[in-house]
Amino acid sequence: MTNMSQPQTPEDRRKSIRITDKLEIPSIDTRKYRVIRLHNQLEVLLVHDADTDMASAAMDVNVGDFSDDSDMPGLAHGVEHLLFMGTEKYPEENAYEQYLASHSGSSNAHTDATSTIYYFKIAAKRVEDATTTDTSPLYGALDRFAQFFISPLFLANTLDRELRAVDSEHNRHLRIDGWRLYQLEKSLSNPDHPYCHFPTGNYKKFIEFHKKHYTANRMKLVVLGRESLDELESWVVDLFSGVENKNLEQNRWEDEVPFKPDDLLTQCFMKPVMNLNRLILGFPFIDEELLFESQPSRYISHLIGHEGTPGIFKCTIELTEDGLANYQEIVEVFFEYIALLKESPPASWIFEELKSLAEVEFKFRQKMQASKFTSKIAAVMQTPLLGNGLLVG
Repeated sequence: MTNMSQPQTPEDRRKSIRITDKLEIPSIDTRKYRVIRLHNQLEVLLVHDADTDMASAAMDVNVGDFSDDSDMPGLAHGVEHLLFMGTEKYPEENAYEQYLASHSGSSNAHTDATSTIYYFKIAAKRVEDATTTDTSPLYGALDRFAQFFISPLFLANTLDRELRAVDSEHNRHLRIDGWRLYQLEKSLSNPDHPYCHFPTGNYKKFIEFHKKHYTANRMKLVVLGRESLDELESWVVDLFSGVENKNLEQNRWEDEVPFKPDDLLTQCFMKPVMNLNRLILGFPFIDEELLFESQPSRYISHLIGHEGTPGIFKCTIELTEDGLANYQEIVEVFFEYIALLKESPPASWIFEELKSLAEVEFKFRQKMQASKFTSKIAAVMQTPLLGNGLLVG
């Protein structure tokens, strides 16, 4: 006889699965943690901090400017701005910000290549003159925050202003040398890889983008407050179970690389806004997402210095006026050093030394400010580190 599954009830949809409450934590960490998964596949880290003055929450959505349409740059960034402009439950345009401000709080959001992160902070307890019937400031903030991902209004009359705000951000970035260098690098990359997309920029397109990419199973939520883990879990299940799960695959860009061979061996010169002399050497690099246990770039950066984005390894050298005039010699010395390193295989004693230093740093890591912690860990949750080692990353 065929075993027919029963239809799910509303009660079923408001349940959660406990993944773990035994994370690896620093020895001086007094917070308590729990990782859960809601029925809609939204994964959540709950944090109880009995001593915190500020509560916080952050939602990382696995969609960023890599997902923009090639003929419509800035879609992901535009959606980020428009979500603040009212929801069906709280249609007033600034209801969310006004609520946070009334409880000594604030919010922010930013769009990266592969993620958009939304976060806020708010007073962890009620003000002195609050009545006994007042709910926790954190609960009220979470209620408004959850609606961003359940029923945003995308008010047409706010579109023009928010696009102007996005354009204003872009104009500010034009005066920042790091941003200008970033855009120069992107303009030289493989046009078939989304790394080339321009991240800051018709009404219908924004709604379509949100419907296409925003789904509970691509989201990671972190909530930190004074309340117990059980109470925080109850709130999250109640408020975030309504986020729709479209069962979309995680966004990955593996068919193309940021820089093909024809994009390399390129020398560029940029006149900076500020008074600085800098030499940047960039190289294609492996995607380390699944190499979190060995982290080869940390070994290399220990020897030569490193910064950059996934798939790109960069070494930045600050130059004097003399160095600028003779930068070719510096490049030659750099590659001589690389050749010297390649003469010997990786040294186990260097790896063990770096491992020991990382273990000591983690063991005595100081408590991070609430909103910095939630926004950082929400991003980490998008990586394979999810599990007992979540905080180690």
